[in-house]
Amino acid sequence: MSTSFFSILTQSQIEDIHHSALRVLHDTGVRVESQELLTLLAEFGGEPDSGAQRIRFAPAWVEQFIAESDKYDWTCHRPSHHCSAGIYQGLYLDPETDELEPFTEETLRDYVRVAHALPEVGSVGILGVPFVPDWAPAAYTPLAEKLYAWKYGAYADGTVQFTGLCPYLEEIYARYAEETGSSLPEAFSATGYLLSPLRLARSECEQLLYFKSRGLHMGVGHMLSLGLSTPVTIAGGAVLKLAESLFLSILRRALWGGRGLSLGGFGVVGEMRNARSMGGRPENSTIGIVLGQLARWYGVRSGGGGGLSDAKEPSPQAGMQKALASAIAVCACGSASLDAGLLSLDEINSPEQLVHDAELTGAFQHLLRPVEITTETLAVEDIASVGPGGNFVGSPLTAQRFRQDLWQPNLWDWQALPEWLASEAHSDRLRAKQRIQEILSSPPPEPGISEEFEGDLRAIIARAVAANAAD
Repeated sequence: MSTSFFSILTQSQIEDIHHSALRVLHDTGVRVESQELLTLLAEFGGEPDSGAQRIRFAPAWVEQFIAESDKYDWTCHRPSHHCSAGIYQGLYLDPETDELEPFTEETLRDYVRVAHALPEVGSVGILGVPFVPDWAPAAYTPLAEKLYAWKYGAYADGTVQFTGLCPYLEEIYARYAEETGSSLPEAFSATGYLLSPLRLARSECEQLLYFKSRGLHMGVGHMLSLGLSTPVTIAGGAVLKLAESLFLSILRRALWGGRGLSLGGFGVVGEMRNARSMGGRPENSTIGIVLGQLARWYGVRSGGGGGLSDAKEPSPQAGMQKALASAIAVCACGSASLDAGLLSLDEINSPEQLVHDAELTGAFQHLLRPVEITTETLAVEDIASVGPGGNFVGSPLTAQRFRQDLWQPNLWDWQALPEWLASEAHSDRLRAKQRIQEILSSPPPEPGISEEFEGDLRAIIARAVAANAAD
């Protein structure tokens, strides 16, 4: 199978970005605020500057690192689109009143219920807790995140934040491993973030080393904002994104081994009138295209995002921004990941938008299905039996296959205008709200964890609070 991808740069331009990123890693380097981690990276192949707390990497060494990375066969790639629902520390857009409200435990539960009822939504994750529990101070939400995720059927995104919480996170996951019959390394999840540009802060260094010493893997991500934490130019943003992506891959390999390397996506765009980040701008996708080209040139994996919008409610703006980014990610990076339900970047979680995003994902997944080529689907005999001037409505092949060959929308309108007017002219927004009402009208499921397990988790968190672990 041969696959073509949307590209915008010439080969020489791609090489310019590559060599510029290598210059950044060598000439500027990355600030690493831990002598122990600097030493470890130096032993792996970096050039430490302890006085400036920086690690640098020679261009030839980085190119060898890339050459030794696991390769991906792009000639056999099959484009894909999927979505997941992320819950962040924002507001809840009530689907009945269209009012923004603070999250509560009940609306958190309902949001997860709606997501699980939509077959297109692959998973639901909680990053932090979108409200402050009355039994745990705000600083301890990285611990409470796990309890609420497991209680309501989501996955915990692995927030750490404070180094003092590390022993209690380890204890919580040890108890979870015991409950689920898995090992601690299998159950464990933790994530920190590089501070762009090019700084791995002391707290993240401490957490990485703490968990490494216990044989536990902690991920490190980064989120760049064009014009704020990267240069304002597309090329400059791509250079910094590539340099940081390479550094994070070097860091992971130095700490835990492996040969993984993946490029793709970007981040957000700075709005110069107020210095805040925006998620639905086309520049996000432009840099994603560049990184997708670089991934194919390196022969490594890639992927793109497609789920962010700056709209504050379900609207044409939200749909257009999500669809545009999804389409470009599929065409340029080979896959798209849509963070369903989010509005205003990630400040709003909307159950209604969840339903719209699931519909969009369903359409993309049908669009990207492999085309079946068989004697039956080529339909030469069917064409002959109908003949010139006929139609295929009554064809046996149509009757046998229309349900599998033609996508059936759950939300988008399909009626002719007279039928639509006669059926009370419902909009897609009203149908989405009705779908949510149907989902939430049934009794809520039983909690996903036992009372004993929840009590044990609360006791661990209470000990962390008593020890002032987050101070």
